[in-house]
Amino acid sequence: MPSSPRPKKRSFLFHLSLCYLAVYVVCAFLLYLISAPVISHAARSFDRQDVRSDSLEYTEILDNNTSGNWLAEEVALENFPSTTVFGIRLLAADGSVIYAASQPDPMGFPGGWTTRVAKGPLPELGDSWDEVFIPGVERYVQVKTTHLPDGRVLQVAKGTDREHVLNAILFRTLLIFVGLGAGLSLCGGLFMMALTLRPINRVIADMSRVIETGEPESGMSGVSSRIAELNTLGAIFGQMLQKNALLIRAMKDTLDNVAHDFRTPLARIRSAAETALSSRRQPPDINALIGALAEIIEDCDNAKLQLQNLMDLRAMESGVVQLDRQRFDLAKTVVQVADFYAVLADEKKITMRILLPDGEVPIDGDADRLSQVVANLIDNAIKYTPNDGDVSIALERAADKAILTVTDNGIGIPADEQALVWQRLFRGSNARSEKGLGLGMSVIKAVVEAHGGTVSFTSEQGHSSRFVVSLPAC
Repeated sequence: MPSSPRPKKRSFLFHLSLCYLAVYVVCAFLLYLISAPVISHAARSFDRQDVRSDSLEYTEILDNNTSGNWLAEEVALENFPSTTVFGIRLLAADGSVIYAASQPDPMGFPGGWTTRVAKGPLPELGDSWDEVFIPGVERYVQVKTTHLPDGRVLQVAKGTDREHVLNAILFRTLLIFVGLGAGLSLCGGLFMMALTLRPINRVIADMSRVIETGEPESGMSGVSSRIAELNTLGAIFGQMLQKNALLIRAMKDTLDNVAHDFRTPLARIRSAAETALSSRRQPPDINALIGALAEIIEDCDNAKLQLQNLMDLRAMESGVVQLDRQRFDLAKTVVQVADFYAVLADEKKITMRILLPDGEVPIDGDADRLSQVVANLIDNAIKYTPNDGDVSIALERAADKAILTVTDNGIGIPADEQALVWQRLFRGSNARSEKGLGLGMSVIKAVVEAHGGTVSFTSEQGHSSRFVVSLPAC
């Protein structure tokens, strides 16, 4: 089955100009619909005033000359334009026509003007007005009927081309307005295109460059527009591109770290396997085999822990993991974790101080998860503090909060990297010499916030770092 042809895509200028033109045409058409009846009514009102004036003049002539001779002479002297429709007739009391004249002749009055189709006497009524359409000239005439004192009836009809002239002027004005509207719509379209498409095209060019080069780190050149929304759009695209660049860089660093951290255990596993294979040809060294297997187990546990941290962090960020909340003493947990890391601190000759309040610090939370938070904080403090340094661990209770503070005088965090500390897989430039995947800080933040707490830090590069965890206390 042949595919249907795709509709032809047109430029933004075409659509914008077409919209402007449609607005102009609709407005002009509405203006015409509103103005035409008003102009027609005004033109017919002027005709009616002319008829009233002529009727008064002819009535006065008939009052002075009842025979109608003067009336005929006056009508003969009238010099109406050829475009004017005019009629006058004098009817007797029985309805017969005494005198009639018209321009053009015949006028085409419905029922006749010089003769009346309906016979019989006319009703004695006051003055009246009629508006009659003359098909032959396609014009409305105003007819005034005046009852004279002697019973006769004077009818004067008149219709000028004023209405047609004014309507023609209105129509020509409408055409001019539409023409101007087309020109203005094109100019407006060009102006709006320059105003809106230029920053959009710049964004498109920057995104195309990033796609072609594969280097989001280069960022965007920036959008400068008089339209605030376009500036905001450009800023959002820039931020999104920056975040994507950071994420890609973190993914690359993570792959490097994973490759580095897994290279050693894999090499040890291979070495142990080679040792076991070589034992077929010579008596095996049991102690060497046991040591190799122990190292393999340790490396497998470390790798498993890193992978578990990745899965736990993803689960906590998505809200899937349910915390095993129980009441426990946070001070006891801090002491246990600190004792575990005391050996590592002694190896680096680091002085580790622990400051605890009197009595328990009860917490309603997941003891294992919070132990991981304390462990990560202490591990980082010892890891990034040089030999003969100091690490302080302080726990205090303030009102309904339990506050844990871990301070060191280590290498610190550069100021331009401090906003990125909590991002998953991020590792600072000073920390890349150490093992790790850049998950510790992310795990800390996720666990603490899952317990309804907060975590913050201050750091000075080359001098110290101070991390503060605040948790709701029982």
